[in-house]
Amino acid sequence: MGYRSLWFCIFFLVPFSVSAQYYETGQDPANLKWLQIKTDRFRIIYPEKYGINGIEFARSLEQAYNDLSVLYPVSRARIPVIIHNYTTQSNGYVAWAPSRMEIYPTPEQNTIPLDPNRSLALHELTHVLQMQSLNKGFSRFMSVFFGQQFPGAMAALLPLWYLEGDAVFAESALSGAGRANSASFQKQLKAISVEKGKVYKYDKLVNGSFRDYIPDHYQSGSQAVAMSRLKYGQDVWNKALNTTANLPFLFDPVNISLLKNTDKTKKRLFKETFDTLNTLWNEEIRNNGSHPYKYLNPEKKKKFLSYYSPVPAGDNKIAAIRTSLSDPPVIVLIDTVNRSEKKIHVPGIIYPYYLSGARSLLVWVEAQTDPRWENRNYSVLKMMDVKSGIVRQLTWKTRLMSASLSPDGKTIAAVENTSDNRNNLILFDIKSNKITRSVPAPGNASLQRPQWSADGSEITVISLTDKGEGIISFRPENQAWKVFLEESRDDYQSSFLRNDSLFFVSSESGVENIFALSPEKKLSRLTNSRFGATDVTVSGNRVLFCDYSSSGNDICSLNLKSIPGYDPGNRDRRAYLVENITLPEKGGVAGPVQKIYQPVRYWKWQHLFRFHSWMPFYADIEELQSDPASVRPGFTLLSQNNLSTLTTTLGYEYTNKKHIFHSKIKWQGLYPVIESSLDYGDYNYVFRTRSGAKLEDPKPIKPELVFSNTLSVPLTFTNGRFYQFFQPSVSANYRNQYILYIKGDTIYDYGQTELVARLYFANFHKAALRDIYPRFAHVFDFNYSFYPFDKDIYGSFLTLRTALYFPGFFRNNGIRFRYEADKQYVEQISMWNRINYPRGYKNLASENLHFLSADYVTPLAYPDFNLMSLFYLTRIRADLFYDYASGTGNYHFEPNNAGSLVLKKYNESRETFSSFGIELLADFYVLRFPYMISSGIQAAWMHGNTSPSIEWLFKMDINGMNIGR
Repeated sequence: MGYRSLWFCIFFLVPFSVSAQYYETGQDPANLKWLQIKTDRFRIIYPEKYGINGIEFARSLEQAYNDLSVLYPVSRARIPVIIHNYTTQSNGYVAWAPSRMEIYPTPEQNTIPLDPNRSLALHELTHVLQMQSLNKGFSRFMSVFFGQQFPGAMAALLPLWYLEGDAVFAESALSGAGRANSASFQKQLKAISVEKGKVYKYDKLVNGSFRDYIPDHYQSGSQAVAMSRLKYGQDVWNKALNTTANLPFLFDPVNISLLKNTDKTKKRLFKETFDTLNTLWNEEIRNNGSHPYKYLNPEKKKKFLSYYSPVPAGDNKIAAIRTSLSDPPVIVLIDTVNRSEKKIHVPGIIYPYYLSGARSLLVWVEAQTDPRWENRNYSVLKMMDVKSGIVRQLTWKTRLMSASLSPDGKTIAAVENTSDNRNNLILFDIKSNKITRSVPAPGNASLQRPQWSADGSEITVISLTDKGEGIISFRPENQAWKVFLEESRDDYQSSFLRNDSLFFVSSESGVENIFALSPEKKLSRLTNSRFGATDVTVSGNRVLFCDYSSSGNDICSLNLKSIPGYDPGNRDRRAYLVENITLPEKGGVAGPVQKIYQPVRYWKWQHLFRFHSWMPFYADIEELQSDPASVRPGFTLLSQNNLSTLTTTLGYEYTNKKHIFHSKIKWQGLYPVIESSLDYGDYNYVFRTRSGAKLEDPKPIKPELVFSNTLSVPLTFTNGRFYQFFQPSVSANYRNQYILYIKGDTIYDYGQTELVARLYFANFHKAALRDIYPRFAHVFDFNYSFYPFDKDIYGSFLTLRTALYFPGFFRNNGIRFRYEADKQYVEQISMWNRINYPRGYKNLASENLHFLSADYVTPLAYPDFNLMSLFYLTRIRADLFYDYASGTGNYHFEPNNAGSLVLKKYNESRETFSSFGIELLADFYVLRFPYMISSGIQAAWMHGNTSPSIEWLFKMDINGMNIGR
């Protein structure tokens, strides 16, 4: 039984890890020069322009490693750390095939009071130590045969909530200011638990839902990890990692380890955790009380709708950003008198959801991609005139993180982070459309959420340093900075200055609430929110803010003249489980690491190959993902370099007494992408254009050689709510096939070269979680191929594919129309069609073919049903379709006894083919693996048939083996 389980484990998990071979987030600009720092444990690789910041991050990593030694055994393995400082996102991830850590260091706008370097280093290094903990015992032995991909595949046996929850726990326990210490981080689960009586069932929390809003696994996981460490000791998860590494063939080694050491399964651990938290949260609310606030937005009718950043936008009007499960984020205009709203704009990529407004103008920032380089993007200013509905882009290729419009509507204050990590406050004049002033931040503090004062004389910002968060202000008139609140471990979310009184959101009370600091430095608390009050702004005597509940944020208001006031220092932090844990004493280095590092040049040409994984058999990667059993004797080598610019696959197989060699290479380090593949050694194909030819096969027949090369330029554009992808490409394909066709049947043509030109364009509207098809989309794909040296054998071949997507008649329904056409100019040989036939038809080929199709997709139900740990069903959906095709020069094939297709008849005249039917699909998870599967049946009634053709449909969403921030 153990032997069978072992091989099931290997062949089930290898496809997932192999997919990670090509997991990469993109490339950096080709003209960058790179530096590297080598330490005992890391190789930090970063662009030269990042300068001393690379050294600072190396120190943060070493310090994090010293701190994490209390949670994980010491390991000296060196791992590459690649820093991408040309993005405007703050993130990081760890992948294990090949093993690497990738860092996106731009400070974010909605952050915790923890230095970004420290936060990233602690979190991502925890993932590295988790993965290294799997590289022992049986897993280490198997890595001899499979390389890094085997320990990477074993990570699929660990729940994602543990992987991310433990990293959040580590960053919080070791810094005292991580996400698990933050009120904003736990309020979503708290609201669900208190208002609904308990949190959702385990499978729903783990796998998500289309029906209800589910907080991410970072939140639930950090609570479960903290509870297990608090109650069962610090070693409980190291034991689970050891069991997983040594006994992966037990299939659920984590549960086995937890049962042995805690008498709990993962599911029962979750129940214990959230039963305990439910009690603590309810006690906290009973002891501290809470005040219900009347909301100004429309009734939600049990839907999850969350509003952010409300700003006055005219008489009795409020503009805000609204999110939901059914729509992408939209800017809405709310009438507070009749509590109605209307959508006024769908913005592009906007996060955090921060809006500013004055004089019927709205201002925000949007992320925009670089057309070619995924690891370079920008953040630009956008402005909307609410009265006219006109939206303007004010800046191009800037790195502005958030913005605020002055009360007179003339000047925008924005915070900037440059690619070399300099933080500035920017003043932008709307009339001249120019940046008029750039003011460096004091001490190069990270600046967040700028906000003009009510009289337009000062700009308050949240500052972040290694000491924590504070609130400071800048007065443009005398260019002076002023400190309102010194940096500390309190988490500040937004601020507003009115009549020298500072209004701000803080988690000082254990819950996010609105505070006021008077000119005399008297602190008072203005709200007593149940779960959290955020996004404060003041208009006249009215304070606007967002109040959270299990149905999302509501927009509320207070009258400054009638605020009761609450004790600002009332804290109850028992539900912050991480703060109740005492970590073991730490040995080794104490205090900040101040080592001196000397960067040296990192030459890209010296690091083109990094062979990280291999297999003691041959398998095509794409084929293996769809069929894990499609392996053959031989071996496979996989390479991906540190900068993800070159990926390589080398393989050898021994099949039917033939030695066959395979190679693929993809170079993405230049503006055009170059792909090549070479396959040699298989049986060659001798093709006769007609039966009855008397010439014998050539002797000897050379082994098959297939050589393909493609040059493409993939370009991505973002334009507000739409994003576009455009890729022109050219290919040359050679195959040494023997073709008998010459007059008299006396000569074989040896070797054919095909040239292909392709233009692909897609334009997609932003989608919501529940959308099956995009709201609007246009797809155009043109392909032309010909054989320049074999025109008398193969004619040219033109293909056109188009698709149009539109919203359906109901929410989250979708309509798709397709038109596709094939045109072959046949000489001696006809080829298989590149486009579709109507569903249900098989074994057909046409020289000229036109295809029309209409689909209507609709969700039928969101069951959120689970069968123990075996199966979790999250959505059932249907697709009603009608397909039609018209073709001439039609070849009808049928299978023979050997399973090969043979020509049954040829019809030169026009034939039509049509079908209609339904696809019933279920979206589900199996065995709690974090990959959603879509599967179901297709029933197609073909013209003239009374019974349908039934086909099974299957698709699995695999995005690579990586864990991130």
